[in-house]
Order: sequence, then structure tokens, then C-alpha cells
Amino acid sequence: MAAAAAAALILLLAACCRPAEGAVAEIGPTIYIGGIQDLQLDGSGVSKCNRLVDSALSYGSFSNAQFLVSVLWWDSGPRDPPPGWDGCDNYTLSTYYCFGRFNSTSVEYYAYGLDDNKTAIPVNASQVATFRDLLADCLGYAVDRGLDVSINVHLDDGRQQNGWRNTLPFNPLWELRGFSYYDAVLEPIVGALNLVLHNSSDAWLSLQGEMGATVFFFPWEWARVADMVRDRLRPELRDRVRLGLGINNSKLCGCVLIDIIDYNDYLRAFAPLWPSIMDWFDMRGIREAFTTVEYVGISAYVPQARTDFQPCDMENLVKMMDIEFSYYNLTLRELVDMGKEIHWIEWGIGGGVAQTGDQPARTALGAAHTPYFGVQSPYNKSRDPWQIPEVRDYMRYFVNQTSEYLLQGGCDYQVGSVFLWTVGGSWDVLGLYDRATGAQDGTFRDEVAVEEIRQHNDEARRLNAEQAPAGQQAAPADGRAAPAGPNATALLAGR
Repeated sequence: MAAAAAAALILLLAACCRPAEGAVAEIGPTIYIGGIQDLQLDGSGVSKCNRLVDSALSYGSFSNAQFLVSVLWWDSGPRDPPPGWDGCDNYTLSTYYCFGRFNSTSVEYYAYGLDDNKTAIPVNASQVATFRDLLADCLGYAVDRGLDVSINVHLDDGRQQNGWRNTLPFNPLWELRGFSYYDAVLEPIVGALNLVLHNSSDAWLSLQGEMGATVFFFPWEWARVADMVRDRLRPELRDRVRLGLGINNSKLCGCVLIDIIDYNDYLRAFAPLWPSIMDWFDMRGIREAFTTVEYVGISAYVPQARTDFQPCDMENLVKMMDIEFSYYNLTLRELVDMGKEIHWIEWGIGGGVAQTGDQPARTALGAAHTPYFGVQSPYNKSRDPWQIPEVRDYMRYFVNQTSEYLLQGGCDYQVGSVFLWTVGGSWDVLGLYDRATGAQDGTFRDEVAVEEIRQHNDEARRLNAEQAPAGQQAAPADGRAAPAGPNATALLAGR
């Protein structure tokens, strides 16, 4: 009762102090489509995707959901592996090929699944049509039940060697075995949206998610892809489907210093390195790519240096991102000033302290320092960080302060939408994935966090209803001319 009362008080205080402009972001779930198999109907005539939608709807507190669509890449394998390299079963951030794939492999083709020998099956025209239709079935299932939809796209390592999509440079328009990334991934997604969206429906589509190397090395191609997607949409939907680019929360180019975890350490190492790599990039093209779309999606795991942080400290991450962005003569702040939105397409806290996904934090400060680390499924009570009162209470505080930040309309930035990482493991404090998949061993669900998210969404909808003109919904602003962006020196000085 005390936690609920405190949450209600914070909602009230945040509401009274919120700026008038801009809609308040709700917190939504993520529905993970791990391959075409998650869209296919089982013996009971229901798909896993449908079950995840039903699970999201069962909370009675969500008006939108993010569909995370995973497609596989198959690559040529490691080039010149070091002596003794024997695979990636026990990889770390710095292990050759297993995480930093930049310049160590190249994409051969795209795939929707693996065969019995664990080899990716190259996409063909029949599969593209099937993928489109099955995805349309699940998206339509959600839309018909009142959910607004956002779509985020991940390329994942078909070789299952833990390659990180952020480091993979590929041209989205190059045909690989007859199909480009646009052909195999975006065209069927857009086709599905054309089939299911009503003329009054809105949707958000991230052209790619957490894939920086491809955007920073092929920016003009991504600007072209955005135009191609708009042209493929039904004419009446072209103003209703907003496009975005999804990037990681650091290491924007995905090409150097991949093994550095701490963002401060990364920026300190990046500054002296920059003069030797700056000629790799087409700055005009990078600006064109990001100004062509309506939003930037980031994986918003926000490290904190203390456990009693305040709402505006939720912007520590984007301020650090802008230090890195400014080397490319662009910033998120500048994009916001143009009318672009920032979306948190991954948000939450994992309560872990190691990349291996099996070490829960033992202190609140440990969880605060590395919110992107957590504990992987399946559930095991001995590895559940929320069983440790100090860590559990910090997680609840993190959710609470995020809500306050959103309800007050942000600080120097504003967030357009937020999606919790409900794809399994300790990040999923809703327990949505566990509920949908019928997990029997327990769940990472936390009832206080669930209730705070429910209260936040209720208050966000109330505030947005008060703000919007009668019969209308608030819409994002149109882009306008870009002001001159700050340089890295000025940003560092202002921290």
C-alpha cells in the first residue's frame, strides 16, 4: 500500500509540473517475433505471436505495443581467426569475431529460419509472401483489438556465433542471392501494414534497430530506403506511418572500440582516435539519413552513478550520445529541434552485472551501473535479481522515476514512446513473455512495477486526452530547417 501511495503522489506531482506541449509517452510492451515459426499457427490454430498479443492485452493497461521482428543474416564466417580460436560458446565483448564482427565477415544472404542442420535457409519469393501474410495476420489481430503498433527490426546472427548487429556493415539495397535487405525485410513488413492498417490508423516503423554500422557507412542508401518504403505504402497511409532509424545507445558507428563497456571510457578513448577515422564517413549523407525519417529509436538502458537519481538524470544517456553524435556534425538535440522524436525502443533494467546473463547484481549500485545486463531465461529463483530486496527496490525506483520524467514532459529532451524489453529474462518485469509461453518454473514479474506502469499509462492517457483538441489525437511536429549543431568540445564542457 505504501508503494502504491508513493507512486500515486509522484504521478500527481509530475502532472502538475508537465509542460503543455507534446504528448506524454505511455510505456508499452515488446512482442518478440523470433522468426517465421513464431507467426505460424500451431495445432490449436493460434500462433505464438497471437499469444503474446493476448498476454499484452490481458494487463488492461496498454494502448500500444512494439513488434520486434527478427530476421537472420548468414555470413561468410571468420576471416583470419587467431591461433587457438575455437568458436564463441564462451565469448566476451573482446573475443575475436564473436561480438565485434566489423571487417571480420560479410553478409551472404538473409533468412527467416534455419534448417535441421542449423544452416540458414536463403530467402525466396514464396517465403517473402508467406512472411508478409503471416505477419499481417498477427498485426491485424492486434490492430483489431485496439492496439496501436510500432515495428522494430533486428538482424540476428544465423550462425549463432553471437555476432552483434551493430557492427555489421551492409548496404540495404545490395542484392544477396537475389534479395536485398529491403526486399527480404522491409518490403514484406510494409506489405503487411498495407493489408491491416485502417485509413485512420497510425503506426511507427523503425527501418532497422540497433544497427549503426550499416547506417553510418551507407547513409545515402538508408535515405533512399526511407523513400522506397513511403512509396510502397498505400497513399492514404503515407502520412500515418512514421519512419525511424534505430541505433545503439553508444558506439554509434559500430566500428571501433567495441570491447569498451563504460560509455565514459569509450568517449575518452574515441576523442584521440577520431582524427584517424573521420575520413571514413560521409557527414552530409549521415545528416540526410537521420533528417529523412521522423524519429530516432534508441536502446535506452540508462546507467546511473547513484541510486537516488532524479527524473532529469534519465537524460544522462542521450547527453552522452550527443557528445558522440556531434563528431558527425549532428546531435539528437538538433533533431528534436527539427521536430523529430526520440523513442526508447528498448527500455528497462536487467539487474545484472555481467554480459554472460547469469550473474545478478548483489547491490543496488551494481544494478544501476549496468542496467543493460540482466539474467537470461529460463527462470531460476537463485539467479533472480528481484529476490534481493535492495536490487528489487532500486528497480522499482527506476520505473517510478522514469514515469515521473515522462509525465513532466522530459527535461532538455522529450521522449515520444517507450517500450519495455518484455522478450524474456529479468528485463521483463511484467512477466509478459513468461505468461505467453506458459513458463512453469517461475517469473521475473514484479507486481509493484506492473502497478506503477499501469498507473503511469492511465495518467498519460488522461493528460493526453485533456491536451488534444476534441476528436483529435496529438501528432508529431513536421520537420523544419536544422539549426547549427554544437560541437563535441562545447558538449563536453556543458556536462
